[in-house]
Amino acid sequence: ADASRGEMLPVDTSVGIPLGRPTQTGLESLPGAGIAQASSTYCYLILFNLNKKNNLAAVLRSAAAFGVRRVLLVGRHGFKSFCKKSGQGAVPIEHVETIQEAVQLMRSTHPEGVSICGVEILPEAMSLHTAALAGHTAFMLGNERGGLSREQISLCDSFVYIPQFGAGVGSLNVASACSVVLYEFSVRANSPGRGGLGVPEDPLPAMKRPHGAGSFAIAGPSDESGCALK
Repeated sequence: ADASRGEMLPVDTSVGIPLGRPTQTGLESLPGAGIAQASSTYCYLILFNLNKKNNLAAVLRSAAAFGVRRVLLVGRHGFKSFCKKSGQGAVPIEHVETIQEAVQLMRSTHPEGVSICGVEILPEAMSLHTAALAGHTAFMLGNERGGLSREQISLCDSFVYIPQFGAGVGSLNVASACSVVLYEFSVRANSPGRGGLGVPEDPLPAMKRPHGAGSFAIAGPSDESGCALK
């Protein structure tokens, strides 16, 4: 429980990763914050009225994985920070009352310039494959039902959509779309000639036991039918 508000913070029991308050707040508490360079491009999220806890938990987990500097929650109370299971690091979260306040906060944080980029399927949206994704960027996400509101759309500088292949689904849900966009931004920011996200890439995790094919014995070579050869 949050002692200051008496609110219960949700726990994502599907993966055992809790939501909790960091011991420090602000950008200075992020791992590797001291190595940030002037050429680094920072990534932010502006979330509006997400209704499902599992979506919010998935979005915040992706934010932690892909170096998001701050998450602004509009219209949702009770979630202050997201911590990894190991307790290492947290994504600073700030609640704001309105979309306009969120955008103003981003612009005041980066008076030198920050792009407010909506993630939405619109005629003017650029493919995530070809969008510039350069400079400090705050990605704007809508809620599960309606996507971006008219107000959100009016406050965005640009829009991106996620190209799909095979005509299998109309669109990804908000948590999946967020993961794809944040990963692509991290790839671009860390590409040759770019200054990164301002935080270092995490080392390869040391697993207590092997995953995938390494977690079970291989019987040996098999024939074309897939049966093990003796």
